[in-house]
Amino acid sequence: MERMTRRSAALCASLALAGCSLEENSAPAEGIDASSGAGAPGAGSSSGSGGAGGRATGGAEGGSGKAGGPAGGSSGGSTVRASDASGMGEDVAPATRDDATTDAADVRGECAGLFCEDFELGQIDSAKWNVQMAGGSTVAIEQEVVAHGSHAAHFHSLGTPSGGAAQAYIYLLTKSVPSALRVHNFGRAYFYMTPKPSSINIGLLFGGTSGFPKPTYMSIASHSGGWQLGFIKLQGSPSGEVQAYPVDVMPVATWMCLEWEFNDQPDVIAFWRDGRAVGTLDPNHIDYPPGHMPGAPLFNGVSTGLVGAFTDFGFGFYDWHPGNFGFDVYYDDIVLDTKRVGCL
Repeated sequence: MERMTRRSAALCASLALAGCSLEENSAPAEGIDASSGAGAPGAGSSSGSGGAGGRATGGAEGGSGKAGGPAGGSSGGSTVRASDASGMGEDVAPATRDDATTDAADVRGECAGLFCEDFELGQIDSAKWNVQMAGGSTVAIEQEVVAHGSHAAHFHSLGTPSGGAAQAYIYLLTKSVPSALRVHNFGRAYFYMTPKPSSINIGLLFGGTSGFPKPTYMSIASHSGGWQLGFIKLQGSPSGEVQAYPVDVMPVATWMCLEWEFNDQPDVIAFWRDGRAVGTLDPNHIDYPPGHMPGAPLFNGVSTGLVGAFTDFGFGFYDWHPGNFGFDVYYDDIVLDTKRVGCL
């Protein structure tokens, strides 16, 4: 009973982000040489900074971890630091599972798809992940802010309060995923961000080719308090990007269940939040570049096979234009599969 009371209090402590202002991108981002830490998932071409949100400092402790809590540094676990400057399906309501069922599944290590990560090892699993980082960003497996079980991945941005890195990123990149995911795949991850970042455009999760930080990929990103769905090609000729901005405010300082579909034949991104369809990127839903004719090919005269193969998936963030304040993002319960996974 005490555990359920704490969990209810944790949920009630969640904050909602009020307001959403989506700014139109300028010319497509140019890829920068990899040696300078450039060109990576979530590429947007907007520049400038929005207002900084306040840092979340409260939050009640729940049975499976704190749903709120202070943003900031690590609290233990396996920490990696960098000092270099360099069509959518119908809505499906999230499935409900009680604490005992969820925790038992965590302990047994059951996987709901072809690739799973719940971070319950308490450290970065070197058999599953490569780490890529720049701009002083860090990642740690921690117990302070978790969605389920006892651990989650915590990614921290320093921001640039006195100048510094022109771009900053930190990613866990899959080392090997089943070949069944190469053409068409679905994913789910529990996601938490705090506070509202002052940066306009932040890449979050992606699927695409090898060659980070310049893959060809599809991504889910944060854009001016909302979301950005994108197809980005940073190398080869021609390079460029197409993007859509579904109308939905990204909550801050609360766990949310993100689901996505990446399809390369034909090229489509579908996106759900907490079981609700949010938006899509396809030939009929493109907001950037402006002037796109509905139904016209996505990019380079075609709308199928643009990625080539989904061989690498990344989770973390890429801050394209770091703002004055740092921020923290967390991931938990990641699943990749050939069918829609659903929420816990």
